[in-house]
Amino acid sequence: MKAVLDVGQHVSATIQASGHPGQILDAWHEGQFELVISLSIMANLRRVMFYTHIRKRHQLSDAAINAFVDAIVAAATVTSGELEVLAVPNDPADNKVLACAKEGNADYIVASDGHLTQLKTYASIPIVLPRQFLEILQQQNTHL
Repeated sequence: MKAVLDVGQHVSATIQASGHPGQILDAWHEGQFELVISLSIMANLRRVMFYTHIRKRHQLSDAAINAFVDAIVAAATVTSGELEVLAVPNDPADNKVLACAKEGNADYIVASDGHLTQLKTYASIPIVLPRQFLEILQQQNTHL
């Protein structure tokens, strides 16, 4: 199973490792699903992780932020990033998530962002909340 996570999932995982986004990254590290990313999503993640109000919450050093993003890029499936999508007119970063999912043939988009969750699906790819994705992973593991 392949999934694309919106930037907020990665950020939330650094702030509260025991929360749903942290559990999702743990599941990825355990090989329960394939994480699909694009370099533009990762550039956005790196940028957001350096925001002052976000840094106060995760309290990571510059080196730790860069190591976190670099580790994801090294271990995830990276799409070419050539596809352009204009499904969310007010948020270009969300369009990059949708483009990555379509380009990477993802089975799910995991998001908490209202622009994405309101869509419910994109190109027949379900857009689910982190809690829902954890339930899907749990069901998958019970059927193995």
